[in-house]
Parts: sequence; structure tokens; C-alpha cells
Amino acid sequence: MARYHHNVYAKSTTPRYAVVFDLQWQIIECQRLEPCTDLLSTMASTIDRLSSDGWIVEGTPKFGFVFLGRNGIRRLLILTERDPFDATPQTFSPFK
Repeated sequence: MARYHHNVYAKSTTPRYAVVFDLQWQIIECQRLEPCTDLLSTMASTIDRLSSDGWIVEGTPKFGFVFLGRNGIRRLLILTERDPFDATPQTFSPFK
């Protein structure tokens, strides 16, 4: 049986966001990416920029996210379809 593999870096027709969070989900920085942006090169350039600032990449961004560390502080860089400033609920509840 074949498994479905979501391609995080596929071109899309909707905006994406490259977001750096601290470990309490506070937004450190957010970049809105227009539809059809090359997400892989955006992720690579963001990692390069953060690395030049002294952040050490703690893995590979194969799945659209990577943890970074510097001086005992950790951050999460992630590509997401959801606007991180959107405060509407993310789940469906049949009890409303």
C-alpha cells in the first residue's frame, strides 16, 4: 500500500508564512510568502541568514521546519499555510 507524502515545498496558489517561534509559541519573526514563491530557497536563505547570526541548525528542514539553537536558547523555524496572527480557532467543535 502506497503512503501519501505531503510536499511542503511544492508551489501553491495561496500564501505561506516563514515563522520563527520561541518555545512558548511567541512569534519572533514572520515573513509572508506570496503564492508560487520558491519555498525551498526561502527556507535555505532564512537558515543561512540565521546561521550567520550565530544560530546553529539542529536538524534538516526536510519536513518544512527546523529547530535552531544559540547560547542555550532554542527557536523553531517553520513554513506554514496558516497566518500566525490569525486568532480564529483551528479546530472544529460540533458542540457550538
